[in-house]
Amino acid sequence: MDYFLIAQINLVLQVVIAAILVTSYLVKRRGKFLKHGIMMAVGIALSMVSFLLVMGPSLYSLGLGGSLFENLPFNTSITVILHASFGSVAEILGLWIVASWRLKRDYQLCIRRKKAMRVTFLLWLTSLLSGIALFAQLYQ
Repeated sequence: MDYFLIAQINLVLQVVIAAILVTSYLVKRRGKFLKHGIMMAVGIALSMVSFLLVMGPSLYSLGLGGSLFENLPFNTSITVILHASFGSVAEILGLWIVASWRLKRDYQLCIRRKKAMRVTFLLWLTSLLSGIALFAQLYQ
């Protein structure tokens, strides 16, 4: 199996997800909340697929069971931990926000979740940047 190719495809997917999230924000600013919710749900779903098919198995194969620091240089191990931590929390929060809204037209719930959305986006952005750093560390 060509792990480099899989990592490249996953990196492209992450950039596509980033484009969806930014576009979703711009759509929301134009007052199209339902489209915003749908786009966010698509972004969260793509992120979950990426985690289940690529990142989760990669983390497991790197040595989630304690050998992570033995299999990788220390700096790379730290990057893995940061990326996985920020990404996991962002994914869980994103799932919670989308599930709690359930694509209803009641925008008040959306407005009440604004702070959580901002925190989730910052966590996700941190995860994206640490994922890019991890890609560079593993495949330089």
